[in-house]
Amino acid sequence: MIKINLLAERKTAKAKAPSTFKLDMGGSQNFLLVGILGLGLVAAGGWSLMRSAELKKVQSEKVAAEAELKRLEDVRKKAEAFKKQKEILERKINLITELKKKQAVPVHILDQVSRNLPDFMWLDTMTASSNAISIVGKATTYNAVSNLYDNLRASGQFTDVVMGKTNENGDHVAFSLTCKFAPPGAAAAASDAPPVTPAAPKPPQS
Repeated sequence: MIKINLLAERKTAKAKAPSTFKLDMGGSQNFLLVGILGLGLVAAGGWSLMRSAELKKVQSEKVAAEAELKRLEDVRKKAEAFKKQKEILERKINLITELKKKQAVPVHILDQVSRNLPDFMWLDTMTASSNAISIVGKATTYNAVSNLYDNLRASGQFTDVVMGKTNENGDHVAFSLTCKFAPPGAAAAASDAPPVTPAAPKPPQS
């Protein structure tokens, strides 16, 4: 008599069934994971592009801001230079006006000195005794003081130009200078004047 164990075959079939089901479920999960990863990559790529565009925009704005800052800095420097030049001109005008009021220096001497004043310089005092002139002033640089010295000598209106004390004092250079006002016309007039003949001595009275 032959016995067939149908129960064992059913158990085997039942044991195999879940294995097939798991394989099917595993394939679906893999597909879902691939889809999620794909969406993640797309999202990451989009985010990276957005960040790159924002970075380029920020860099462009930075370059524009730096250019504007440089332009404003140049404008500020020009404004400061203009302000300083204006102050120097005002000081010159005030000095000339004050000297004219006091009549401490003849107008023609004052005019010649003002013609030879270089930029970035102003005078504190200027006195004249006859044709001897004494000048005390300030300048922003040593070059300005040297230019005044050269201008007076080359003008043909002044002689015996002697530079006095010159020293740096804070943001300016203090100086003093002496010279003589001797225009060519005055020298010619002096040479054309007739010589003075000394008077003959009187005989002693008896």
